[in-house]
Amino acid sequence: MRKIKSILTSQWLQHLTFWVLSFYAIGSYFSISNELKIIDFIYAAFFHIPLVALTYINLRYHVPKFLLKERYVAYLLLSFFNISFAYFLHQVVFEVLIPILPTDFYMVSFTDMSVLMTIFGIYWLLTTLLKLSKSWYQLQQLEKEKLSLELNSLKMQINPHFLFNSLNSMYSLARKKSDKAPDAILRLSNLMRYMIYEVSEDVPLSKEVDSINDYLDLHRLRVNEDATIDFQKEGDMDEQMIAPLLFFPLIENSFKHGLKGEKGENYVKISLGNYANHLAFHIVNNKGEADSTEEGDYGGIGLENVKKRLNLIYGKKSKMEIIETAERFEVSIKITWS
Repeated sequence: MRKIKSILTSQWLQHLTFWVLSFYAIGSYFSISNELKIIDFIYAAFFHIPLVALTYINLRYHVPKFLLKERYVAYLLLSFFNISFAYFLHQVVFEVLIPILPTDFYMVSFTDMSVLMTIFGIYWLLTTLLKLSKSWYQLQQLEKEKLSLELNSLKMQINPHFLFNSLNSMYSLARKKSDKAPDAILRLSNLMRYMIYEVSEDVPLSKEVDSINDYLDLHRLRVNEDATIDFQKEGDMDEQMIAPLLFFPLIENSFKHGLKGEKGENYVKISLGNYANHLAFHIVNNKGEADSTEEGDYGGIGLENVKKRLNLIYGKKSKMEIIETAERFEVSIKITWS
């Protein structure tokens, strides 16, 4: 199936199909009888000499060098000269080349200038539109590939310190023969499986919620007992699909930069609501004195990652708001479904 798709999307096949249809159309248009004869295809072949020149000058040079670079005036001027050149080449073919060829067929260009210029203009416009549509399609594919690469990059951004601390916590639980150890190992296993294997495409919101719960429970193993880690959900989480790992960089930032205040003042609070026409996500954490390795813009790469993914996936249907004070940092995200 992949091989067939590759053949159907190959450039040479697309061009061959275009010119076969063009030969048939030109041959039919200029045919002097009700059925196509050899002379009609020979005439179409000579007629296509200026058409091929016009088309590939436009496709290979004018469109990529001028139109796609938004040099519109230059493109229009060059297109005018291109069409004029095609007309001149047509005259050379039929008035100079064909008369000196040893052939039993007698062919002349019985098309007046207005009809010829109209035909050349149609081919110029048609090939330009086809090139633009192909460029647009390629741009969309590049955006999808870029999104896929960003998602794969995000999957590899699991904080190694988080893994290290989680494994240390599990080791401590195992040494104490705590009943929590098996559950902690299972949660880490579930989280790793989800991040590595189950996020190649959109996932049910309920799966994202389950993974956030696993992530939070693992953090609860290593933070002080007086710290507040709260996750509130509202609405139906089963039917709605969402881009995976969308909120994880924000949650990771909250644990990385937050929970550094005085005893009893540490918190990470998350709320997620799925409503009739939109989804609302909100996260807030307290702030404390930053470590020397954490100086700089708060959130950094994580925030930029979320912004880019929101823009690529949801565009104008998404909105992200950041509020930062000396005591807290919070982020709100709204995604409109319809």
